Amino acid sequence: MALPCFRRRATLALSLLACAIPLSSLAYSADWGDLTVQFVLDGDIPPVAIIDNNKEALCAKAIDSEELIVNKDNKGIANVFVFIPPTKKPAVHDSLKSSKVKEVVLDQEKCRFIPHAFVLRTDQTLFVKSNDEFNHNTRTNPLKDANAPLNVIIAPKDRKGVEVKYRAAESLPTEIKCDLHAWMSARALVIDHPYGAISDKDGKVKFEKLPAGEVEFRVWHEFNSGLYVERAWKVTVKPGTNDAGVIKVPADKFKKDKQ
Repeated sequence: MALPCFRRRATLALSLLACAIPLSSLAYSADWGDLTVQFVLDGDIPPVAIIDNNKEALCAKAIDSEELIVNKDNKGIANVFVFIPPTKKPAVHDSLKSSKVKEVVLDQEKCRFIPHAFVLRTDQTLFVKSNDEFNHNTRTNPLKDANAPLNVIIAPKDRKGVEVKYRAAESLPTEIKCDLHAWMSARALVIDHPYGAISDKDGKVKFEKLPAGEVEFRVWHEFNSGLYVERAWKVTVKPGTNDAGVIKVPADKFKKDKQ
């Protein structure tokens, strides 16, 4: 029996709509999900350590330690590294298989590394620059033999930068130091996939296009030479949007006599 005219039109319209939706969009909705989470301090915010600097007159006279940065308004913890360990070899969404930005800059200004914490993929190149009017040195401390250590002087006002290439993913963030100014340090997480992030000033982290299913993250902070907030944080990622809510980190974790 022939379909009524309006039913034939509706069926045709649905067929055309299905053809108009890119296959990549269908795959994204079925197999991939976004994830947000916030890390906050559970307890009193410790006082910020002040670095008394008398060595370099052109540096700031007093420098706040960046080892632990907590937002006074919402107790969000900055610079928490959240990442899938390289040993887990996650599936990667097609749109994220290579980095869109190929160069990452680590700058030095007023005796600080900027940014203090960052993620670097192995298909990206790091350039270490300086905006200060005096020498710095940059010393990397890789864990993997494939990543040759670097120890080089960065000339004053070097805006071209010294090129640094990491060839292998690291299991944890590694320290970058300036030995001429002992308080200067940064932390770099080198990974070979896109699923690594750092909490912002509110303690918030966002991932896009994670593989759906159970995902295991490593959650790490630099305090006291490094600590695990969660050694194996497991999340079931559903297709679409996922909010893991707030993770409260006990203030005792950030007491050096507890380490």
